[in-house]
Amino acid sequence: MRITQKKIMYLISFAFIFLFRFIPVSGMLSADSMQMIGIFIGMLLLWNFAGIGWTSLLCMTLIVAFQIMTATEIFANGLGNWVNSFLYAFFMISFVMSETGLSRRIAIWCISNKYSRRSPWTFIVIFLFASVFLSAFMSQTAALLVFIPIAEEIFKELKLEKGTRLPQMIILGLAMCVGIGSSMTPIGHAIVLIPIQFLARDTGITIDVLNYSIFGILTGLLVFIAFMVIYKLIYRPDVAPLKNFDATKLRETLSPISKQEKITAIVFVSVIVLWILQGTLSNFLPAFGKYLSSLGNAIPAFIGVIVLCIIEVDGKPIMDFKDASTKGVPWNTLIFNAAVLVLSAALVQDKLGVTTFLVESVSPIVSRLSSFGFVLVATALLVMLKQFISSTIMATVFYALLIPIAIGVGNVNVVALTCIIAAGASYAWSTPPSTIPMSLAAGSGWVDLKVMLKYGLMLAVVGVVVLACVGYPVASWLFH
Repeated sequence: MRITQKKIMYLISFAFIFLFRFIPVSGMLSADSMQMIGIFIGMLLLWNFAGIGWTSLLCMTLIVAFQIMTATEIFANGLGNWVNSFLYAFFMISFVMSETGLSRRIAIWCISNKYSRRSPWTFIVIFLFASVFLSAFMSQTAALLVFIPIAEEIFKELKLEKGTRLPQMIILGLAMCVGIGSSMTPIGHAIVLIPIQFLARDTGITIDVLNYSIFGILTGLLVFIAFMVIYKLIYRPDVAPLKNFDATKLRETLSPISKQEKITAIVFVSVIVLWILQGTLSNFLPAFGKYLSSLGNAIPAFIGVIVLCIIEVDGKPIMDFKDASTKGVPWNTLIFNAAVLVLSAALVQDKLGVTTFLVESVSPIVSRLSSFGFVLVATALLVMLKQFISSTIMATVFYALLIPIAIGVGNVNVVALTCIIAAGASYAWSTPPSTIPMSLAAGSGWVDLKVMLKYGLMLAVVGVVVLACVGYPVASWLFH
């Protein structure tokens, strides 16, 4: 970007940040509301062309300087959020996987097994679908962090640099795919469970795991297929590095698996199993399942770090805590993620009224439509707004907005609509503030935010069509 272009972008960004509050508004939006919207737009622009380092500190500073949140609140929602502790621990485990050679071993297996060698696209489909499958049973953030170290090891073996299209496609694809997977089952996914629990509370109607999963898996698979078609026919990355690369030779370079690798693999798999059990065990052992769930995602990762630091091989711990925490943790990414969490929390504060304004603006539109028109518009509003607002807020607000209207209209299947809200609240692929996986992808250095926005919005449109035109009829049949 030339200097003049950069200056223009700075001027536009800071104009949104400092002048948006002076736009005259009526009704619920105050000057503070407009100020927050201006900061939101300005920060998206700055992150897009100026990077995610100092701009993330600027984001949190502006929110405090304009008295939208206190300093205590931004630290609680940002750097003090449990998510960053979870990421910190998992980055350390990933570092040890790389140092022991385990990540490289897994990566070489991924690109050299007989199925992946059939064609580059076969490998890409298998690799990305594996992340869809895993995220159907565990936290999408945890699932993403399982695959990113493996992907980066593959890039290293293929000598792929940041800024090239193939690794960008894979990292962005992983972040999108874990979002698809998390919408497919209610097992261990709080976002899916929010509207389901609300419906049981308000109507006594229970959406069982099996029937929701039929709806979720069908719609998720259709979105995944469309996603791969978009990538192959529109994005069209150069897959020659995969095609021309003789991955079988890499297997010959692997030494016998070491004790360090074996122990690291056991710890790594154990952490993943704990995450999966947190979502599934409550169906069989409710008391123990509830206890495991109470640990959250961070504590299993902490346990993994502790075990790796305690166990020694040849007189040395498998994990050197100081080394792993300084060399293995990308602090730039953690600070960016903290800023994204603060930005999302600030935008939806009750005192600003932005969410209430959206609800009151949308209600008159959707209440006058036919049943299919109602479902289509409601789904479009949900998925498109989800690209910029946190999943919990969208699941909660759109249930409160749409279900009473649907009951009043009378010709809309309320249970099917609840399923659409549960799935659509995970369809976030366009911007860093939408979900933690998208934030991590943006902060990884592999993904251009303009590409994220362009292809994320394409996939969002696909998601709207699939949910409204396929998901709603299927769910209506399942819950007739």
